[in-house]
Amino acid sequence: MIITLLNYILYPIQLVIKNIKARIFKALVSYEWFRVNVIYPKFAIKMDGSIKSTSQRPILHAEVDGGRYHFPVFANQTRINDLRKSRLRPNDVLVVTYPKSGTHLSGYIVKLIVERRTKIAQDDMVLPFYEREPQHQLDSIPLDTQRILKTHLPLELIPQCEDTAIQNKIIFCLRDPKDACCSYYKFTKQLEMLTGPVDLTLEQFIELWLGGNIDYGDWFEFVKPYWEQRHNPNILFITYEGILSTPDAVIQEIAAFLGYNRLDGTEVEEIKTKINFNNMKAALISKNATAAGLVMNKGISGEGRKGFTERQNRVFNQRFKNQMKDMDFNFYHYNKEENGKSL
Repeated sequence: MIITLLNYILYPIQLVIKNIKARIFKALVSYEWFRVNVIYPKFAIKMDGSIKSTSQRPILHAEVDGGRYHFPVFANQTRINDLRKSRLRPNDVLVVTYPKSGTHLSGYIVKLIVERRTKIAQDDMVLPFYEREPQHQLDSIPLDTQRILKTHLPLELIPQCEDTAIQNKIIFCLRDPKDACCSYYKFTKQLEMLTGPVDLTLEQFIELWLGGNIDYGDWFEFVKPYWEQRHNPNILFITYEGILSTPDAVIQEIAAFLGYNRLDGTEVEEIKTKINFNNMKAALISKNATAAGLVMNKGISGEGRKGFTERQNRVFNQRFKNQMKDMDFNFYHYNKEENGKSL
């Protein structure tokens, strides 16, 4: 009773203190010296003045296995260099997405399913990022627990995926790429508190995105290698749009893919309640308000194309038609579009 009362009294005070700290931090980040000497070293960034994005935000341009990849400010340089040396456990489950494609939502669904059937390593809503977490921290997770890891890594950098020999269960969540792009822009603007001002309009950001000149690079180059493995029994493709429109079916599909018996109606309803956008956001805010603001936007689909100019729509649609013509997800209607307009 006393503890509950104390928590009730202290909680608003903690919120005020957190808000003050955030305001002070945001003010300090406006100074380049603070960003260069305090923020970037914290993320183990090796600065190279010749490598910057159009937004003047540093991009960690790492070279791995002779290929070049864009990694964001939170990436750990040592971790990136050691990716090929790291090893996954046989029962590790990977949730893979291109940025802003339902990473948190799909990962949370997987966690809610797995924890109903086995002992799980993560208690938090937010799963660990494979390319960010030091290997020793991942290795410290007890062997008798199920690890679920999320990642934006391209297929060729996933350990034990060489020669297309996918050995771990991979759940790949796709999202309408135009929606992902526009959400990515909002996310980038929200990161100004860490990166400093991002002086880009949506139209300018889309140009960078179309050229693959952003963190994690080109959407086509990222998605296509995974899509070519769609018949591999160890990889499952789901869609952000499918989660929103037919959550029951997606939940059961994931459970079956992971080798679990069909969930009963009560279990499915409990999961659906927890993944409701407002419920998820409220739960995350209670744990980390800053993270909630970054990873959760509107929880809707279909707004992306409004941000593309007619020329940008035409460029993307033509490239999609050429490179992804065998993609059979029905929300990818770009094969039926011309000149930026639906036929």
